[in-house]
Amino acid sequence: MTFRFEEEDFEHIYVLEDFYPTNPFAEEEFMVVSFRDDEDSSNRISFILTFNRSTRPLPNYPKLTPVQSNIVKNWVKEIPNELMVLLKQRAMEAKAYGEKNPMSYLEFAAERYTNFLEMFPSMKENLVFTYEDEKYFAEDHYRMDPREKNRDVKLFIYKLDLNETNQAPVFSYTYHFNEKERSEEDARLKPEHNEMLVAMNQAISSLYEILKKRYRDAKKLGEELMKQAPPEILHVNEKLKPNEMVH
Repeated sequence: MTFRFEEEDFEHIYVLEDFYPTNPFAEEEFMVVSFRDDEDSSNRISFILTFNRSTRPLPNYPKLTPVQSNIVKNWVKEIPNELMVLLKQRAMEAKAYGEKNPMSYLEFAAERYTNFLEMFPSMKENLVFTYEDEKYFAEDHYRMDPREKNRDVKLFIYKLDLNETNQAPVFSYTYHFNEKERSEEDARLKPEHNEMLVAMNQAISSLYEILKKRYRDAKKLGEELMKQAPPEILHVNEKLKPNEMVH
């Protein structure tokens, strides 16, 4: 799809290129639009477009000139509905691709705990249990760095409410595979939260085995991500104190 713009006296022919996030868990729906000069690929007009037709600049991208900004403003205002439907369809296809290929959006983060469902979106086994006649579920997060033998899982306990998408967790809990460390962690919980964990363990009798397997799967995925991560991301400065910023 090509365009010429009146704001530039129709001087250049631009090819429309569109890019989409593949993360199926991304809450905001947007795309990156880039008009590439057909004769000079270094001449581009790129910006973020949401599906409510709002725009914003691309991070770490040169600021658009006033003429380019007017091009974007007028083009967005005149986008045909048929084109918006096509772009939305492509956005859905990108997320469907990401669900089958999580490596397309995952990044290696040595220090971060990542939601298991985000790492393996096709996984259908949920950690659901009942406590005092209410349904709850546990969201399990893992450190993917295979060099870190942390042997724990971060659990976030939520009430199962299909009508609430942005609810805060009831509480969070570090599940240690070492029984002594797990007992010490349990002792720090509020009584009602401890009771909820008991209910979860009773409802999911193989919880330990499930989390252990997922822990190993997360580490294997981390190994794969390390192979494609830039070298500076893999460097860990062991001299830094906790919470110390790197400049």
